Amino acid sequence: MRVLVVLFALFLTGCSSITAGVAARSDQPQLRIDSSTVAREVSIEKVQKRRVGDLLQASATLISRVSTDRYLQYKITFFDIDGVVVEPGTSSWRPVNLHGGERLPVTQTARTPQAVEFEIYVRRATDE
Repeated sequence: MRVLVVLFALFLTGCSSITAGVAARSDQPQLRIDSSTVAREVSIEKVQKRRVGDLLQASATLISRVSTDRYLQYKITFFDIDGVVVEPGTSSWRPVNLHGGERLPVTQTARTPQAVEFEIYVRRATDE
């Protein structure tokens, strides 16, 4: 019986995936860390916004803090002047292979002129 319990616990551990990561917002200077493990591997810097016509363009630099490749995903979410997500459900996770020590700039432009701020979230790649 004890063997079955151990095997079941190992099975559950293998099926769970950590989806927490790190985030940065264009209107807040500090990095939000939801996973200290991910924070030791990657950082987000140069979080900037600018207008391209009447649309907000988000940009940030993902920085590898380790010497080996990291398979990550990032998502940029846009917010209106009231802090409400603009077009919820339309942003998707984008895969990225961040090489050891690499500094990778990423950009994305909002689809609507109502966007005034953004958040970029980075996590380890999952099978989603």
